[in-house]
Parts: sequence; structure tokens; C-alpha cells
Amino acid sequence: MQPNPYGAYRRVQTQTASPAQLVLHLYEALLRDLARAEQQLGLAQIEASHASLVHAQDIVMELVAGLDLDAGEIAQQLADLYHYMYGRLVEANVRKDRRAIHEVLTLVERIHAAWEQVVQTTPSTPTPVMTRSVRA
Repeated sequence: MQPNPYGAYRRVQTQTASPAQLVLHLYEALLRDLARAEQQLGLAQIEASHASLVHAQDIVMELVAGLDLDAGEIAQQLADLYHYMYGRLVEANVRKDRRAIHEVLTLVERIHAAWEQVVQTTPSTPTPVMTRSVRA
């Protein structure tokens, strides 16, 4: 069995990334999962959409776990937003609701764009709201 060069690249990328870059990777994975789930539901691939939504829910909970709520109001606002998104994803999964998926996708696109700006302006500085360990 040959080693997976993509997997090795991702491991190195994750191990050398700043906390802000790790959060950006989580947002990117979340966007992929949401787009995949929305498409899968449209194709009536219920089991596949369920798996994509569960993974998306896991990512949202990882984002919550990485927040430093002592960092200030923005951290609490992000926690509230993440919990809202999580609830909408659970609802989307139970009701097979593409609109709920799209709503969360739109929210994540906005956060992702803002976070990209953070990473570009401070590429190696830890962000105050994300001081805990975050897994991509």
C-alpha cells in the first residue's frame, strides 16, 4: 500500500499552521460538508447527506470547543452563533431541510471571508478568541 501524499501534506499543513489558520481550515471543511450535504439532499442521497451533516455538526462543536470565552464579547457572540448553526444543522438533518443547510452555509461563508482577512493580516499571531487547541 502506497502512502497517501495528500494525507501527509495535510498533516504537515495542520501541524505547522497558526491557530487562526487552523480555524480557517475548519471553516473550509465546514463549507465543503455543507455544500456536499445540500447537493446530496437534492439528489435524494439521504445516508450520504446525513453523514455530511453529522461531520458538519462535529466541526461546529470543535469550533465551540476552541473558543476562549474569557477573551471577550466577540468570543461569546461566536459561541452563540455556533450554537445556533448547530441547532439548524440538527434540524436540517432531522427534517431533510435544504433551506436550513443553505442558511448555515451562507453564515459560514461570511465568517470564512472575515477569518481569511484575519489570517492575511496576522498570519502567525494567535487570535484572542481561539487560544485553545483546534483540530482541522
